[in-house]
Amino acid sequence: MTTTEQTVAGITQLAPQDAEFVYHEGERHISNSTGIYMFDTTGEDTPITQREAEEWMRARLGYSGVFTRRLQHLPLELDYPFWVPDPTLDLAKHVVVEPVDGPGWDALRRHISRFSGKPLDLTRPPWQLHFLTGVTGVEGLPDRMTVAVLRCHHSSGDGLTARDLGLRIFGRSEVHPPVPSTSEKWSTTTEFAKAVWRLPEQWRAFREGLTTTGEAAERVTDEVKAGTIAAPGPRRPATRFNRQITPDLIFDVVSFSPDDIRAVQAAVEGATFNDVLLATISGGLSAYLAEKGETPNASLAAVVPMSLRGTRPGVANQPDNNRANHLALMSVDLHMDIDDPLERLRAINASVRAEKHRHRHPDVQITASRVETSPAWLLRGVNWLMQLRKQPENTVETVNTMVSNIPWTGDDLVLRGAPLVRSFGILGIIDQVGLRHLIVSHHDDEIEISFCTDTAMMPDTDRYKELLTRAFRKLVDRSNESATESISTESREIS
Repeated sequence: MTTTEQTVAGITQLAPQDAEFVYHEGERHISNSTGIYMFDTTGEDTPITQREAEEWMRARLGYSGVFTRRLQHLPLELDYPFWVPDPTLDLAKHVVVEPVDGPGWDALRRHISRFSGKPLDLTRPPWQLHFLTGVTGVEGLPDRMTVAVLRCHHSSGDGLTARDLGLRIFGRSEVHPPVPSTSEKWSTTTEFAKAVWRLPEQWRAFREGLTTTGEAAERVTDEVKAGTIAAPGPRRPATRFNRQITPDLIFDVVSFSPDDIRAVQAAVEGATFNDVLLATISGGLSAYLAEKGETPNASLAAVVPMSLRGTRPGVANQPDNNRANHLALMSVDLHMDIDDPLERLRAINASVRAEKHRHRHPDVQITASRVETSPAWLLRGVNWLMQLRKQPENTVETVNTMVSNIPWTGDDLVLRGAPLVRSFGILGIIDQVGLRHLIVSHHDDEIEISFCTDTAMMPDTDRYKELLTRAFRKLVDRSNESATESISTESREIS
């Protein structure tokens, strides 16, 4: 398996893109990555205890700086926060062992939902690892399991980073890296003085950045007018999922056959796995809103994270780059106004390709880099003002839901010898985006969509699962019909 090493112990400063996740953090805007790992513990004599879990994790702290470093802010937010070693690390506050209160899948997901909707303590290293013991009665899975839930704050890394971290700590290696030692000491006074000294240089960089990104933005505007770049879509109709959330979240998971996905792909040239599942989500969400009597008067759109790793020098492939998140956020039209499933898939595929082209364009990337030269106090202030801004009634800005994806790269994971039998992730919800989806692929053996939502917005998650499955079957059936029609047409032409 291929992973990205993140063994860091010293003092490093957050990149502006990572600090944004800290500045956005709030009661109803929690930026966590959550990975869920299910292990077959049927053969265990006794489940893991709190003490054993802490010692198990203590041996693995050297795999990433997220485990041993905390955030340190400067007064007046004069510069971006720093990661500093935490000398008071108490594993009892990060590792939790608890039994699940009841058998079955519903009991398990309710239990996970209760703590997944809570923020991580950003005064400590921003992670938690829950071991849920005595998990029984989950259909299609072993009689008894221990489920590990790893939560990390998004400022420490993107979804691929979180995935790789899980692969390392649950890997089969019996030798683990030690926590790197460091002689660096944190001094707020010293770092504040350095930040004051850097102010003139930062101001020059900010002004130069405004000029450079402004010129790039003008070139982008010209290309949009010329039709060589497609601008993001307009404001979208607001739905029940585009309002303030409550802490009462819930999630569920739907599985799809890779063979059926490939059959749909074959019917639309250039369609990807993600395109097929975006079309599935489009169909399921459209049907769900229709059943509630809330069909929107225009198509909805999804924000789809796109990895920027390796897209240009300086974004993700520089050895001295301290940026942990390497993402662009595409706005993909779900084309819910198109009834035919295959035509909808074709339109979604075109929208995805247009957004990828836009975000890979050098001038678009230069325009987006304005944050890289923005002063910390300004970026924090802008984020605060954006939270106060009121949206026009009955509309949202650009997107309604989120669809992310994580390509899985390893299933040979263990917990104290117990093998992994299933894994997936969930995306927490935030204000105005109360329905979020995560696509996870497992070596072509199974494709899953997990979705997370607010129980007040979707009290009937089972129904949404049914509608997603039904939308997928319509895609498959329509693809089979298209294939039959093509064969008939070819036969007539031959005869």
